[in-house]
Amino acid sequence: MVNIMEEFDNFFHDKYGYCYYSIPPNENALIYNLYTEPEYRRKGHARKHLQFVIEEIRKSGYTGIIDIEAYPREDSIGYEKLVSFYKSLELNVLNMNKVVFRIEK
Repeated sequence: MVNIMEEFDNFFHDKYGYCYYSIPPNENALIYNLYTEPEYRRKGHARKHLQFVIEEIRKSGYTGIIDIEAYPREDSIGYEKLVSFYKSLELNVLNMNKVVFRIEK
């Protein structure tokens, strides 16, 4: 059995961190597992990664909704700062248990 998300996964990385994204057919695009290396945090790299990945999704021809799943990591920022970061990007919190954000068209 093939996991449909794995089939459509994309991976972006550089020395600052990494991020996965997926554009499955007939579903919302999804950005997940955004990670910034500890020495590069609080310097705008997570924001730049998200902007780059959103541009890549749009360049693919996808024009629909993009969801972002985010979870605080043990060695990273706390829940409140995580939500604040995504809200600063003008994203809506869709599910407080999963911390899902949405970019409308």
